[in-house]
Amino acid sequence: MPINALTSAPSYMVDYYKYVTGNPEAEPNIPVFWANILTFYNVVSLVTQILCGPTVLTRAARSLSLTTRFILALSFMMVEVLVIVVMPEGKVSQTAAIVVFVLVTIVAGAGKSYLEATCYVLVGTMPPKFMSAVMFGCGFSGVVASVMQCIIKASMPDTYESVLTQSHIYFSLALVIMFLSLLMALSLRFNSYAQKHVAEFRVLKRKRDGDLEEEEKEAEGDDSRGAGNMEPIEDANEDKTKDVAYCDNDASTPPDNSATIPDQSNMTTSEQLLATSVMPVMKIIYPMQVSCFCIFFLSLFIFPSLVIPIDRTDKWFATIAILLYNCGDATGRFSTSFRRFWPSRRVVVIVSLLRFLFVPLIVLCIFKQIPGHAAPYVFMFFIGLTNYFGALSMVLGPITPGLVTDGQKVMAGQLMGISLLGGASFASLIAIVVVMFLP
Repeated sequence: MPINALTSAPSYMVDYYKYVTGNPEAEPNIPVFWANILTFYNVVSLVTQILCGPTVLTRAARSLSLTTRFILALSFMMVEVLVIVVMPEGKVSQTAAIVVFVLVTIVAGAGKSYLEATCYVLVGTMPPKFMSAVMFGCGFSGVVASVMQCIIKASMPDTYESVLTQSHIYFSLALVIMFLSLLMALSLRFNSYAQKHVAEFRVLKRKRDGDLEEEEKEAEGDDSRGAGNMEPIEDANEDKTKDVAYCDNDASTPPDNSATIPDQSNMTTSEQLLATSVMPVMKIIYPMQVSCFCIFFLSLFIFPSLVIPIDRTDKWFATIAILLYNCGDATGRFSTSFRRFWPSRRVVVIVSLLRFLFVPLIVLCIFKQIPGHAAPYVFMFFIGLTNYFGALSMVLGPITPGLVTDGQKVMAGQLMGISLLGGASFASLIAIVVVMFLP
C-alpha cells in the first residue's frame, strides 16, 4: 500500500519540498531529486527490498513465525506513511526532509520485503487461487489508492492549503487500510481454512485443542479416581487401533511415494523452511523465476519513472496514466484466478520477453514523436494488463511439477518473491540513470 499511495499522488510528491518547508514559493534545492522523487523512492525502496529479500532464506529469518513477520513488516510500512503525513507539520528544511524520507523508505523497504515473502509463504501450500488473490491484492491496492486520489483531487480546489489538506485525508485513509490489514493478518490463526492449510496455524490449533483435552481429562480423573488402570488400557487399545490404521494406509500407498516424500504435516511453517534446501527448488522453478524477473523489470522500469516525463506540466496526466496502469494491472492479476485462461509455461516465458517492445513506444511518447495523451494512456493500460503473465508466473512457481513437500512449495513461493524483487530493483537502478537524460 505505501508504494501505491505515493505513486498515486505524483503531483503532491513532486512538490513535496514546498509542503515540508511551509513555503508555497520555495525553489527545490536539488531539482533533479524533487522532479524525479518517485524514481529515487523506487530505487531506495526496491534496492532495500532486494538486499533484505535473500535474508528471508537465512535460518534466523526462517525461524520467525508468520505472525511475528506480519507485525514487524506492516508496522515498518505504516511508519513510512505516518512520517510523510507528519513531516509537513514540522516545517523542516529540504535537506532534512530528504534525509528523513530516505531513512523511512529504507525501513519500509525492509518491511515490504518481509511482508511479500510472508504472503508467499502463507499461500505456498494453499490452492493456486490464493496466490492469484495475493497478486490481485497488490494490483487492487493500486486501484484503490488511485481512485481515492482522483476523488479527493477532483472534489477540492487546487490551492496550496487545499492540496495539503488533501494529503492528510488521502494518507490517513491509507494508514487506516494498512491497520485493518494488520488486524486481518493477526486473525488468520483463528480461521479454520488457514488452520487446515498453513502449518503454523494448524500446530497452534492442535496445541490449543490439546490443552483443552488435557484439562478435560484432568477433570474426569478427579471424578473417577477409583477407575484404576482402565483409562490406560483404553489408551493402549486406541494406540493399537491407530497402528493398524497406519499399516492399512501404508499398504494402500505406493511404496515409491511413501519412501521418498517426508512427512511434514506436524511441522510449523518455519520448521518446514528450515528443513528444505534452496538449490533443488531453484533448479525446478527457474523458468518461472526468469519470466517473473523480466516482467516486473519492465513494469517497474516504465512505471512510474517514464510516466511523468511524458507530460510534466499537466496536473492530471500522470495521475490518470497511473490510474489506468493500476486498473490494467488489477484486471490482469485477477484473471489468473481463472485456470481455463492459463497459457503454457513456454508462452509465459516468450511473452515476458516480447513485452520489452513497450520501451521504444514509451520513449517515442516522451520525445513527442507520438503526440498527445491518448497513446500513452493506452500503452500504460496494456503494460499493466500484461502483468497478468508476471502474476501467473508467481502462481505457477509453487505448483511446478517436481515440488513434492510443503516445505518445497513454501520455499518456491519465497524464491519467486525474490525474483520479483530482483527484477523491480534492477529496473529502478537503470531507470534512475535514464531519467537524467530525459526532458
